[in-house]
Amino acid sequence: MMKWICFLLLATSVWGQVDIRKNFIKKSIAVTGEAAVVEVLKNDLRLSGAFEVKSADEAELLAQVTAGSCLVIQTATKTSLMSKAYQTAGTRALAHAMADDIVLTVTGQRGIAQTRIAFIYSRKPGVKELAVMDYDGHNIRVVTSDGKISGHPRWSPDGQKIAYTSYWKYYPDVLEANLETKERRVLANFKGVNTGADYTPDGGTLALTLSKDGNPELYTASASGGRFRRLTNTDSIESSPVWSPDGESIAYVSNASGTPQIWLIGRNGGEPRRLTVSPSHNTEPAWSRPPAGSDMKSMIAVTSMVGGRFQIGIYDGNQMVTPVVADGADNADPTWAPNGRHLVFAKTRNFRSRLYLLDVRTKEQLELPAIEGDASEPAWGPWR
Repeated sequence: MMKWICFLLLATSVWGQVDIRKNFIKKSIAVTGEAAVVEVLKNDLRLSGAFEVKSADEAELLAQVTAGSCLVIQTATKTSLMSKAYQTAGTRALAHAMADDIVLTVTGQRGIAQTRIAFIYSRKPGVKELAVMDYDGHNIRVVTSDGKISGHPRWSPDGQKIAYTSYWKYYPDVLEANLETKERRVLANFKGVNTGADYTPDGGTLALTLSKDGNPELYTASASGGRFRRLTNTDSIESSPVWSPDGESIAYVSNASGTPQIWLIGRNGGEPRRLTVSPSHNTEPAWSRPPAGSDMKSMIAVTSMVGGRFQIGIYDGNQMVTPVVADGADNADPTWAPNGRHLVFAKTRNFRSRLYLLDVRTKEQLELPAIEGDASEPAWGPWR
């Protein structure tokens, strides 16, 4: 299976101008109460990017956790902002629910603490399984046990299914794992390459790469099965399709210009349009879908190769890319949280791959430390 890696993009016209606030001011908050819940809740609030956790005598806000309930007050006025009792079972699940409610109450934006991330998990050479975890790296559940190589997971919009590429029968097929029923079904297993499936925002259609007619080309198919339709017909290699938020366009990777770059095509085909020019190697787009009312613009994440290293950056809408994650490691495989503000990506150092969260507004990075073994190719799931 061919692996393309990616770079962070914003585009004009379809996506709007680059508009990430650099001077975003966090609210200070203190958290007191049941120790086990408090520690998880503090971490959730930090990861939200909206809060700086401080002591009670320094903070603007105070969250008090007692007996399955959470009270949030303004420390200066003692005004209650939120008071809620929870029936949620489990320490971590309870803290995540509280965190999302606090984020929504204070910022008006939905939190991400109750979301999940699918990824490719490897604990021994040559074996890469599909796995799912909480957004903070805890509660890992391995979905497959094929003892083969899996890759490129993508969530259905309802959060119940994951399409992924698998070498379960030695050649790359596209499968779908149902997390509710534990069943799997084959989406594409033609002779040759079957890879890179992505669901439309309404979940009804897939975009994927197939070589069944000779060359790796873009196709669409019904998510319920069949009705394959070819979109491209070139001598180059097309891969890594991702749907636009409105489901009318597909961004993808093609080496039609000589090196891998990001291109755009309509859902029914037509004349492709090249998006990126510089740097000379841009791959694996991931298109953000901020919810209605969000103050974030829609963005496309990709990875570029610069100076022999992969790094993550922002496309400026004028064919150029500005890096936002560029260090001594290889940074690749970005995928967006449903809030359109955070992404998770894979960072590789000394031949070991780990997952990191990035807040694109503050540029803060944080490793997900709970994961043992190698983790790569993350896919952030939808809100539940």
